[in-house]
Amino acid sequence: MRILMMLVLSMFLFVTNVSAASADPPDLGPLTGEWAGTWTSLNSPSYNGTVELNVTQDGNKVSGTSVMGNAKCFPDRIFKGKVSGIGNNVIKLKLFAEDDPGTQVAKTWGVINRCQNAISAVYKFTTEGSGKCQYDVGTMFISKKQPFSPC
Repeated sequence: MRILMMLVLSMFLFVTNVSAASADPPDLGPLTGEWAGTWTSLNSPSYNGTVELNVTQDGNKVSGTSVMGNAKCFPDRIFKGKVSGIGNNVIKLKLFAEDDPGTQVAKTWGVINRCQNAISAVYKFTTEGSGKCQYDVGTMFISKKQPFSPC
């Protein structure tokens, strides 16, 4: 009898429609604000510097300005792009020289942490308009300037 009860219970659990609870990702607020970090060229790891960004987010659109310390080309840049993914955790940007906003000089792809206060990204200079930086690729680690958060 005990075996029969276990078998019936097992069959019941097998055919019962069970689904995982679905939860929408939390709204962690926009990326708008000041960001600072570092960048490193993968072509020449000794070629590196600082980066400062002023970011504005409107929905899934992101834009702003950046200043690259120790850059061979285009230290002052403007960018525009978008965030996507679950909880808007992926960022994709197109970068332009501040003095020539019609010419794209680089692309950046990154992942935003769950607290939306840090970005790990890669960049690539792809166009002939990239000047001395053409074909350079590298990494960036950027943190949002904000009060401490125990997130």
